[in-house]
Amino acid sequence: MNTQEQEFLNLPFRQKLEFLHGLSARQRRDLILSAPEAQRLVRSFSPETLFYTLKEIGIADAGDLLGLAHPEQVKWLVDLDCWQRDRVDLKRMAEWIEALAESGRQQLMDALMELDQELVALWLRAYVRVYRVDDPQGLGEVTSERFIHFDDHYLIELIRDDPVAAHLLEFVEEAFQRDYTYFTGLMEETYWGLEAELEERAYALRGTRLADRGFPDFFEAQSVFAYLNPAEFERIRATHVRPIRADVFGSNGLATPALALTPAGDRSSFFNLALNAGFDQEAQRELRIEMALVANQVLVARAVDLGDPEAIKETAQLTHNYLNLGLEHLAAGSLEEAVEHLRRTHLKLLFRLGLSLTVDLRTRAQAVVSALGLEPRAGLAVPYLDSPYREALAGFLERRPRFFCGLEGARGSIESRDFEAVRDLHLAHRALDQVEAIPALFKRLLGIDVAGPSFRAGVAGRAVTLSQLLLTALARAEVDGRLEPAPLAAGQLGKVYAAVMRAGGPPARLDARFVARVEERLGAALDCDSLSRSRQFVDSCLSLLEEDLAELSPKALPDPRFIRSLLVRPD
Repeated sequence: MNTQEQEFLNLPFRQKLEFLHGLSARQRRDLILSAPEAQRLVRSFSPETLFYTLKEIGIADAGDLLGLAHPEQVKWLVDLDCWQRDRVDLKRMAEWIEALAESGRQQLMDALMELDQELVALWLRAYVRVYRVDDPQGLGEVTSERFIHFDDHYLIELIRDDPVAAHLLEFVEEAFQRDYTYFTGLMEETYWGLEAELEERAYALRGTRLADRGFPDFFEAQSVFAYLNPAEFERIRATHVRPIRADVFGSNGLATPALALTPAGDRSSFFNLALNAGFDQEAQRELRIEMALVANQVLVARAVDLGDPEAIKETAQLTHNYLNLGLEHLAAGSLEEAVEHLRRTHLKLLFRLGLSLTVDLRTRAQAVVSALGLEPRAGLAVPYLDSPYREALAGFLERRPRFFCGLEGARGSIESRDFEAVRDLHLAHRALDQVEAIPALFKRLLGIDVAGPSFRAGVAGRAVTLSQLLLTALARAEVDGRLEPAPLAAGQLGKVYAAVMRAGGPPARLDARFVARVEERLGAALDCDSLSRSRQFVDSCLSLLEEDLAELSPKALPDPRFIRSLLVRPD
């Protein structure tokens, strides 16, 4: 017995439930199965928690846990996993039936009897054909010898034979013996029912149950993505009744956090720090339930397949990220303020605030792109912008704005992710500041209108970036006094190296006198505001030049094929 298991077994029951929160599914399963009250633990899980645990383990490997579930929980598992939009997925249903069968006939029969009769009838129709003995015309159509006779009223013909068929026949026999009224109702539904009507009724029953657990219908769920003006948040919050958080699911024994809403690696997020600093275990549990309700709305609004564990995790992470953004924005880094805002604010409102902050960023990115003379649209890549500005701007323009990791200083990074913290927003707006300053920089320093159609036509189809144009102009000014981006001759590269690099190395560094002359040229062309906003872009360009030339020898003429920061033409 390892230390974790020993610690778990020594806890009171309620603390055992809390201990399981945030663990991986397999760790959770192993600890549950080691406990003497394993069944009680499983049956205390919300349907969602049990569902995501089983899906993460894999249904085929989860029979030991599934065998401990209450039939009502199994009904929820089918609700969550066995539908594709408004169509029942009998293949997934068969997977659950096979997993249940491993835990014994009684568990399987109890679970199937709990399902909506309409859904069971749809399943039955895929495997059997029901005949009524009092219908001679129907009996005349029986051509197969494979039929079963339970009483004097119905004949059942097996029309599909696979491993699940045996479980189905066992179930029909059990239903006949256990509840004849249920049996006759099921036979009549299978005999008379139209598939479309059965599916519609089953879907409606499922929808009612999902709504009771915070899964609204698709159109109602869209409200979670409704924009609100961050500048008016205090006024908007004042129109809402202050939250009074309690166990929203009553005393049905299933009230425990509905989702594993503290994703791995996020325990130190600002939101979770505030949660741990300002709330006891019971209050944290209630906030996690409320957080789960928000996540459920997001799932429905995005039409996420509830049977896709990775999509569920991504949605839980997205929910956490937007809550974290909203809370950080309100509290301005103060943990004490954050706790107070959590007490006063409905989490759905906090989610909408975090989302709206990214929407405002996208709106600003669209304006920046328009100022470059381009039509802003999702997926737009401006080829003449340098990295990380090119990738960052493309991410900001997405329907769900994304953060480019290269903005964090990781040169060569190609990854994008959701916005997770206010720092991400600050870096993004700083990048937009720099891109926004580029047209004025090029217009005043080089006389180039980068927003004009002639410029776009000139660089179209050419692997030319703004950094190359700027650095080429600055280098040319050093060797022949002309501040213009006309390509340098290959034979001029030795003079360029001597003019811009400091003796010594490798690695060599930019000459301080060259950097000072760049500063003079910028100061003469730009006002203070434009100079300040252009600073980081210019510095990043100079870093590219230094990196390009740092390892070269001043005694050998640089090979133009390996120069990436300057425009060079053959002699």
